Amino acid sequence: MTGIPNVNKALFFYYALTLLPLAGFALYDRRHHRIRNAALLAFLPWCLLYLPLAVCTCPWMAFAEALLHCIMGFLSGFLLLLSVSLATNGGIGGGDIKLVALLGIPFGASGLMAALALSCLFALAHLGIRNAFQRIPAGNIPFAPYLFFGCMAVTLLRLVP
Repeated sequence: MTGIPNVNKALFFYYALTLLPLAGFALYDRRHHRIRNAALLAFLPWCLLYLPLAVCTCPWMAFAEALLHCIMGFLSGFLLLLSVSLATNGGIGGGDIKLVALLGIPFGASGLMAALALSCLFALAHLGIRNAFQRIPAGNIPFAPYLFFGCMAVTLLRLVP
């Protein structure tokens, strides 16, 4: 590639600001073991803001390509967690499924899969450490805090060229 690289950081700041409501979801899920539908509905316009922002900041990205990015991210997150929930007989809650589907809109399928993989690794590491010291059975754990850390790691990795 020749020329001057794009120095626009608007998408990075969008992803960083996306972590704020995600932190709220994580705290609420940790305390109450649920994610409210009203909060997810309020989060939807923020996620949909990615579409015009991506088209404006990346002139090479056509609207159809950005829309496909959002749809594929939404569907991959929703279908993956829904199938895991069905396979584990409700092992993942509906709020987590809807939250991951919404996060698929800005992160896309590849970014969301990376965030989910890191989230699962963080959850396994935390449970392993907790079981080594406390010997308490895992039971139900809130997934939104681990999802927050996974999305934060993916956002920080986007800084690395």
